[in-house]
Amino acid sequence: MLLNRLLVICFFIVLINSCKNSDHLNGSFQLSVITDTTKASIGDLISYKIITQNIGDKYFEIEQPKILEPLELRNSKMIYDNQNEITGAELVFSVWDTGMVTIPPITINLFNSDSLFDFAMNTDSIPIEVVSIVNLNGDQNMKPIKGPIPIKNKFPLKIFLLMLLLLIILYGLYFIYGKRDIEINNTIKINDNKNPADKIALDKLQLLSTHSYDTKIKIKEFYIEISHILREYVENSVYIKSLEMTTEEITRNRDSFPFNKEEIDIWLDILNRADLSKYAKSNPERNACHDDLNAGKQFIINTTPSWKLLNE
Repeated sequence: MLLNRLLVICFFIVLINSCKNSDHLNGSFQLSVITDTTKASIGDLISYKIITQNIGDKYFEIEQPKILEPLELRNSKMIYDNQNEITGAELVFSVWDTGMVTIPPITINLFNSDSLFDFAMNTDSIPIEVVSIVNLNGDQNMKPIKGPIPIKNKFPLKIFLLMLLLLIILYGLYFIYGKRDIEINNTIKINDNKNPADKIALDKLQLLSTHSYDTKIKIKEFYIEISHILREYVENSVYIKSLEMTTEEITRNRDSFPFNKEEIDIWLDILNRADLSKYAKSNPERNACHDDLNAGKQFIINTTPSWKLLNE
């Protein structure tokens, strides 16, 4: 009886220890790898997943695997559980040659929550058989040749309009610049050929003296001409717009002209008589025309030195 009791007690002790070891195994860290295929064709993408279990408060890092041709790593991403915690990683491989290709072992480093290294584990290497797509499908027949793809010959309307706009702008710039050169050259020629203001006025008065003033109409025309000639002379010599001024305005602004009192009086006297003749308020005699013609010439001769000295 005593022996039987001892055997029963030993059985229960062994059973309890076995249960404890089983609980310890269920709570330890576990690592597994999964591939979606072990047979692929050239260019296929092979999914290689690393799954962890019972990681607890630890975390892991995956070392960069040493991959040899023709195997190529195309992509990698982390795997999350329902609590949005990282539980693994997925690597995507592709291969570019037929034959047996081996996915090499990948080292997984495990760290405690305080970032202290705990231990490392290596995954198993997995062989992959790579065959041509013909052998994989079992179809030895050639695939039909695809027909030519039509290419739309689209007219580049946008580029054409931009080029046309550019040509119009360039032509406009050329036209404006060329016109500007012509105007400048014409201005230079006019300025080079232009006589002094006194010479122009004296020539016009000389031409005016050749006319006869035997009628009232001709006398009126004479005073219109001499008034214009003297005003033009003053404007071209001292650059005061006397052609746009009335006789009254010239009288009020007589101090603006660089002439002495006697010269201004001679000029205003002729202008006043011209106004009376133009508006039929007076009819000067023929002798008055002759006297005013000489007075006008003398006015030009006497005032010429004043503005020539200023221009120099």
